Parts: sequence; C-alpha cells; structure tokens
Amino acid sequence: MRDVSVFLAPDLFRANTHLVESLKKNEIQVSCFDVKTEMYDRALASHKELLFQEFGRDLSSPLLCLAFEDTKLGVMEASKAGITVLGIGQNKIELDRFVAWGAHAVALSVSDLLESFHVKNYYQIQYLPYAIHLRRINDLKLGYPVALLDTVRGKIIKDDFEDDDDDDDDQKGAFRSEEETGHRMDECNDNVVIDQNAEKIIPREVLGIQPGTLADVYINNVGWPQDKIDNFHFNSRELERDIIQMFAKLYGVDRIEMRGYVTNGGTEGNFSGLWWQRDYLKNESNGNRPILLTSDQTHYSVSKAAQQLDIDGRLVKTTKTGEIDCADLSLVLDDISQKQPNRPILVNINFGTTQTGALDDLPAVYKILVEKVESRGVMFSIHVDAALMGAVIPCTDPFGKVNYFKDFNVNTIAISGHKFFGSVTICGICLTTDSFLKACFSRKEVNVQYLTGLHDITPSGSRSGFNVLSLHNTLCGLYLHTNAHRLRQIVAQCYRNVDYFIAQITKLIPSEQIIHPKHSLTVCFTPPPSLTTMDKYSVMPVKMPLSPTTPYAGVCLLINVGPTMINHFLAEYRRDLAKMKVHNERHADAVHNKVGLIQ
Repeated sequence: MRDVSVFLAPDLFRANTHLVESLKKNEIQVSCFDVKTEMYDRALASHKELLFQEFGRDLSSPLLCLAFEDTKLGVMEASKAGITVLGIGQNKIELDRFVAWGAHAVALSVSDLLESFHVKNYYQIQYLPYAIHLRRINDLKLGYPVALLDTVRGKIIKDDFEDDDDDDDDQKGAFRSEEETGHRMDECNDNVVIDQNAEKIIPREVLGIQPGTLADVYINNVGWPQDKIDNFHFNSRELERDIIQMFAKLYGVDRIEMRGYVTNGGTEGNFSGLWWQRDYLKNESNGNRPILLTSDQTHYSVSKAAQQLDIDGRLVKTTKTGEIDCADLSLVLDDISQKQPNRPILVNINFGTTQTGALDDLPAVYKILVEKVESRGVMFSIHVDAALMGAVIPCTDPFGKVNYFKDFNVNTIAISGHKFFGSVTICGICLTTDSFLKACFSRKEVNVQYLTGLHDITPSGSRSGFNVLSLHNTLCGLYLHTNAHRLRQIVAQCYRNVDYFIAQITKLIPSEQIIHPKHSLTVCFTPPPSLTTMDKYSVMPVKMPLSPTTPYAGVCLLINVGPTMINHFLAEYRRDLAKMKVHNERHADAVHNKVGLIQ
C-alpha cells in the first residue's frame, strides 16, 4: 500500500475508469467521495487507520485529491485537512474558482494535469503532493536553517543606490572603494531583496535542474525514516519508508519487521551495518568486542569501515573463483577459539565480489559458524555486502526460498541503488530488522533534540531527499511496488547475456582461460584485450586470488551488454589476439636467434 491516497469526486471517478484501475494496479489507494455532501474526515480517518495497521504508529501522509465538481465547500475542506487539491475544470472560469478556493494546481483534464507535471506512468501520481507541497513550503522558511542561497530568489543591491542600468553615474557610485566606504568589502552592508518571482540568486539551469521541478527543491531526509517528525517538513520520508517496504516484499520479510534507510551509497551501507553489528554483539556478549572475518576479495569499504569503527579483523582465503574458502574459515575459527574464546564473531558475506562477482556460500558459512562458534556458547552475526547482486539474489534464489534474516542469522544487508537498479543519483539501501535494532540501541540515547520525535541511527544524519525520490521512481519503474516483474525480466536477460558471452568467447580461447563463478554476472578471462579495447569498452583488469601474476580481464554483463555489443567487442578481441600471436612469434624468433648467436 502506498502512503498516498487519491480521493476522486464521483464524476471524475466514473469518467476515468482507466485511471482508477491503473492506480489500484500500482497499489495506490483510491476512494470516491462526494464533495457536495460528505466531509473528508471519514476519508482521512480511514487512511490513517490503514497506516497505523501497516506501520504500527500514526504517521503523517501526503494525500492527493482530484476535485472535479465546481464546489467551494469540498475544495476548501480538503485543503484545510492537509490534502493536496488538484482541480479539474471545464473552462478558465472554473479553474480560477478552484485557485481562489485553495486548489494547489488546476487543469482542463486529467491528461493535461499529468502532462503539466511530466507524469509518464500512473505510479508517478504519488509524487504530485511532494512536487506541490515542497515548492509551497519552500517559500516559508522560518526557524530551522535550510539551503538559503540555493533557493532564495531576488538580487543583491547597494543600500544607498537604486539598481538602474541606464544611469552610468549610479553604476560607478555603487562600486565604491574601501577608502570611501570606511569598512572592508567583506563587511559591506548591501541589501538582499527577496522577490519570489525573480531569478534565483544562484541559478542552476546550466546543471540541468529546471525551475519548479523536485530537483530544484531542498529535500532533507534527516534521521531515521520510521520516526514521525512534527516540525520539519522538507522531506520525502514516506517514500523512503515505502522503499523499505518494497524490499521487504522482494526479500520475503515481514513488512512490520523490516527496517532500514536509504544511504548515500554502498560504502555507507557497509559502515552502518558494521557499526550496528559491532554494538549489538558487544551488548549481547558482556562487553566483548567482536572480531570481523572477511575474505581477501571483500570490497575495500569494509576494511575502511572496520578501521573507523576500531573493529579487529582477520582475513580468510578465497577459492579460485573468488568465493570465501570454507576450509580456511574453519581454521581461522579454530585459532580464534583457542586464543580469544570469548570474543563474538562478525562475518562479512559477499553477494558479488568486485573482481569476479562471486557469491559466498552463505549456507555453508552459516553451518560452520553454528558448529565452531555457537556450539561454544559464543555469539555470531552476519553482514551481507550485496552492492550489485542485492537486486539479483531475490529473483534467482541461489540458496532456495529463504529468509536471510531468520534462516542464516543475517542482521544487516547493504545494497547499492546506482548499480544494478541504475538510479542516476548515488545512493543505496541498508536493510535490517526491528528486533535487531531494539537489541542494538537499547542502551543508547539517540534523540535529535531540535526535531520533535526524531531518532537518528544513521552515520550521515542529513541525507538527500531527492535521492530517495530518484530511487523510489527507479524501483517503481521496475515494478518493485507490485510484483517486481520487470526486474525479474531484466535479471533473466542478464544471465542470457552471460551465457551468450561464454559461448562466443570459448570460440576464441580455451575454456580453461575463462573463469565464471556460479550465479555471477561477471566473466573473467585471459589474456586480456589490448589497452585500447579495454578502455573503449570499460573492461576491468582483474587479479585472480590464486594466480595474481596472471593478468585477467573482467566483463560485467548487465542488461545494456546485449549480443550486438558482445559481438563488436569479441571482434576487436579477435584482432587483439591475432596481434598478440604475431608479437609472441616475433619475440620467440628473436630469443631463438639471440641464443644461437651466443652459442
């Protein structure tokens, strides 16, 4: 269920059956109310009751009303109740009346209204209250400081001269020297004139940010998104909560139990996961600090976070294809049990290593931890770095239909939003559970004093609300708000691309020179192409764990790397191989001739 409800007047409800069906298909609540005879109190009470059942608390929510009848009472009551009112009139007179009564936007038809807001898909209707509400309150900043110069419109003028382009003398007088003014230039008393109809003090059109769009509005999702804030409205927290609910559905986790937030990228997701896990294990282990176990193919952000959080770590070897070596993991755990038997264990599991895209065998690792750690009465917990493959794993179920949190003692999962999902803004998601967070922060005060009702257990505090909007729009475009059908289609095509690439490259080099970890979307091979070819196709140089001196190349076969691009790349690789062969033959002849001369 979306946090946005759409209230339609009866005429509009009857005349737009396709709109109603499409909204319901996108799980947006649609209600029909006669603004002539009914109050909106019942609609609001019904909607908030559903929210309370969904989230366990009373949350504020942006509501959307499409008013069709030319009715003053209905529009005014809806606006007074905090509903965003969009008036649909039959002529300019009716539109002017809607505006006079408090409507926030007007149009001659539903299609004209959606076009004016650049709505391309019905699920995007839920963004209209944000687009209207945030632009409106952006002009009423008082108290809590926000991004002023980036939003204020007007100009800066001298306090003793009018800004007159036609008067050269005034222009000269406006730029007096320090000697004339008697103070330094950084202490001058210029006036800032605010005019909401003027240009912004700092225009941003050159950056592609158009005035009046959500990208042109200050949106700050400060603190924990599951909390309600009473005195700070520049946020998109409802949509952030909705993102977490989408992942709950995708991963098969109870919606009430799932928690998390939108991060500024995969590194922050790993940091948050390790931070929470460190405190959780320490709290539950009589103050004993955990030891972090990671493979030698783990992303550098994990070791960086461990250094920042002062977590001791041990490296575990990996297999030929980059998965964590369970035999070596057992040896490391045996060593810890002898030397530091009381310290809890925190394991980082990779769902897609950076170099080979390998997936660690989570069930096998979990079994070893139960046998080697839990059997001794010592706690363990697992953090999953699923930067790329966090979008893929729920679609392929490599370990069967499982609940990672319940079945394998996974307490945190970090996923990137700008990798497989393809959000144009750098962002990510850190997933966890309500029960875990309660155990983790039970002994800490994390209230934000200056914002009523807010807690903050994020490392960054303030986060971009526009990143949330961008990721939410991306996920809805992949149908994660319904059945994730489009995401599953894309994942399936990616694996078809992998199969096609392997089938074609084996015609050029022996299969022994190709490495493809199970379930991975990355294929590694040797010899690598020429530097020109690698640069042209953004091919990644790879060092394999067990043969670091042999150069490899790695290609990540996502949806954009189809058969056509593969064929072009392999054609150039074929030419590179031919040049390598000629070069090697000449080198061999030169060596042979040199040896002959010496003899």
